[in-house]
Amino acid sequence: MNKDKKILDYFNILEKREMLGTSYLFLGDNHELVQEILKSISCKQDSSFCDECWDCKAITGEKHPDLFIVRPEPSFIKIESIREAQKFLALKSFRLKRKLLIVREGQNFGLEAANAFLKTLEEPPKNSFIAICSSKMEGLLPTILSRCKKVFLPPHKEKKEEFDFEVIDDFLNNRRVSFKDRKEFSYFLEALIVVFRDKLFFNMGLDDKLLRKRGHDILKRNYTLEKIEDILDNILNIYGAYNTVNENLALNLIRASL
Repeated sequence: MNKDKKILDYFNILEKREMLGTSYLFLGDNHELVQEILKSISCKQDSSFCDECWDCKAITGEKHPDLFIVRPEPSFIKIESIREAQKFLALKSFRLKRKLLIVREGQNFGLEAANAFLKTLEEPPKNSFIAICSSKMEGLLPTILSRCKKVFLPPHKEKKEEFDFEVIDDFLNNRRVSFKDRKEFSYFLEALIVVFRDKLFFNMGLDDKLLRKRGHDILKRNYTLEKIEDILDNILNIYGAYNTVNENLALNLIRASL
C-alpha cells in the first residue's frame, strides 16, 4: 500500500468515526499530501476525495473561504498573521463542517507569534482543523509540540531506494556503521525514519508489508506507540541538524533512545 494512501486512509477512518483531532503537526516536506488530507476530511462527494467538486478545487487552489494559510513573512511567522488566523477561526464555516487552518514552515515561528498561537492550541475553536507543517522540530516551542498530534509524512521525493536498508539492520543490531559523506548520513536518517514510521503503522494495526518485505526484525521489538513517537522525535531532531551534528554522537543518542 502506498504510504500516502495509508495516511489518507488513517484520516478517513478518524473522520468516519468522529475521532478526528483538532491540532496536528505534520513533519516533512510533502505539502501535497497535507492538502489531500484537508480535501479528504472535507469532500462531500467521495469516501476519500473526488478532486472534482467545488470544495476540492477551491482547497487545491487555496481559495476556499473556509481555508486560511499562515506563511513566514518573509523569513519568520509574525504575530499579525496569527491574529488574523485567530479571527478566521472565530468565524462560522461557510460551507464545510470545520474551518481549515494551515501553518506553513512552522519551524519559523517568531517567539511572540508562537506564544500567541499557543493560546489557540490550548483552547482550539470548535469545528476547526489546525495543520502545522514543519520540515523539522527545531524552532517549535515544546509547549506547541506537546499540544499537537504528530504525523510523519513520507518524503515528497522518495530517497529510500538510494540507501541500503541492510545498514539499518546493522545499526539496530548494534553493529558498527559508517558513512562516506553527509549526504549518505542523511539517507540513513531518512531510511531510519521510514522504518520506525512503518513500525508505528504496524502497531496501529495498519499495513506491515513494507517492513516484512525488507526483513527488519524491528517487528519483534515490543515498543509502545508513545515510545516509537519519542524515537521518531529524536531522529527527526538529529535529521534537522545532520549537516553539523557529530555523526558518532548522533548514532549513540539514537541508540540510547531505542
